[in-house]
Amino acid sequence: MRLLTILMLGAIWLTSPAFAQEDVERFTDGNAANGAPLYKRYCSGCHGADGRGGAHTFMPHIQNLTRKDYIEFIPDGFLYTVIAEGGVAVGKSGYMPAWGGTLSEQDIKDVIAFIRTLPTY
Repeated sequence: MRLLTILMLGAIWLTSPAFAQEDVERFTDGNAANGAPLYKRYCSGCHGADGRGGAHTFMPHIQNLTRKDYIEFIPDGFLYTVIAEGGVAVGKSGYMPAWGGTLSEQDIKDVIAFIRTLPTY
């Protein structure tokens, strides 16, 4: 019940007019060009080449990384934690693996930079 309350408050905060996209934490040292092949190798199997999910190669019902009014409000630190420590670390699906043992800190920042280049829908 407490988690539901926290999630509801977070949703209200994210949709409030006082919350602006420019307030969201962004890394400045990621390189999208370096992140593209890493995304293709480690992420596209589930999230799809275009980030829209539903690749259906491993797991259906994967989070759409390009959903407008969602991804632009997710801080890079949150994405970093999900990629490095897996979905369970942030209360998401345990099917999202932890890539922190495979990808370096810079690799993860590069993947995030690439995700930020994907068009939103």
